Amino acid sequence: MEEVMMNVLKKVFSIVACLLCLIIASVSFAGHPEIPRITIDELKKLIDAKSDVIVLDVQLKDIYDKGHIKGAVSFPWKAEVNDGDVEKLAKDKLIVTYCDCGPGEADSSDLANQLIGLGFANVKVLKDPAIRGWKKAGYPVE
Repeated sequence: MEEVMMNVLKKVFSIVACLLCLIIASVSFAGHPEIPRITIDELKKLIDAKSDVIVLDVQLKDIYDKGHIKGAVSFPWKAEVNDGDVEKLAKDKLIVTYCDCGPGEADSSDLANQLIGLGFANVKVLKDPAIRGWKKAGYPVE
């Protein structure tokens, strides 16, 4: 009887451990959900209307060079952005960050979060499918 009880407890412990891992993983990949998202269509309308928006491509420079949203600035993600990195960005303009990270927009939402921490008030993340969706829609890239 004691051996059966131990096997049941081991199985329950394994299930609980797996559930905790799934919860932790889903939170880790969620990016920063508190940061507003913008759709590719909304961004396209802003660009077409010649709105004062800065679009930052957070991907590696060699990926940026292979094709990015027309007018986007290469700003590769890094763990810690400082004032020197952003001195040429206007804090009073809308900034949209994007990457090709999939759901959660991990790199672009992390950069957006860092920008907010440095005093940028109007920062949004291009919602997944981000650059993939932009290209699929036939919107301009360069």
